[in-house]
Amino acid sequence: KLKIPFVASGGCANGAQLVAALALGAEGINMGTRFMATKEAPIHPNIKQALVGGDEKSTTLVMRSVRNTERVFKNKVAKEVQKIEQEKPGDFMAFRHLVRGENYRKSFQDTGDTKSSVWSCGQSMALIDSIPTCKELIQSIVKDAENIMSKRLETMIVQSKL
Repeated sequence: KLKIPFVASGGCANGAQLVAALALGAEGINMGTRFMATKEAPIHPNIKQALVGGDEKSTTLVMRSVRNTERVFKNKVAKEVQKIEQEKPGDFMAFRHLVRGENYRKSFQDTGDTKSSVWSCGQSMALIDSIPTCKELIQSIVKDAENIMSKRLETMIVQSKL
């Protein structure tokens, strides 16, 4: 049995998912993609807008053939990586130039070009419809979670008759 606190990760972006994670025993949630679309995130505004405009089908998996699977924004570079992986499975050097960290940095911080590199994001982008401050985001998620627990779940709590 796990004796240390753990945090649920992957696909979390709202209060309902926080409640679900807590119900499953997590102490909290980790929201990578959701925090990318906040005012404080050091990411180009074009990338943030792509997250707001995307849906659950706007991502794809790359680097599966080298056992380092990553979910990324679906674009021409991601498709090219997948094509190379199909043609040369396990040959990282064949697509290394397409997945270099320098490419990420240029897109994320300099150019904001959503199509010129692979860049990480999760399917939770389907739940992103705004670019709030971190404070606003956390307050909104906590408020939603509190409403769910106090209003929807209240009717499910059975009072002991002991």
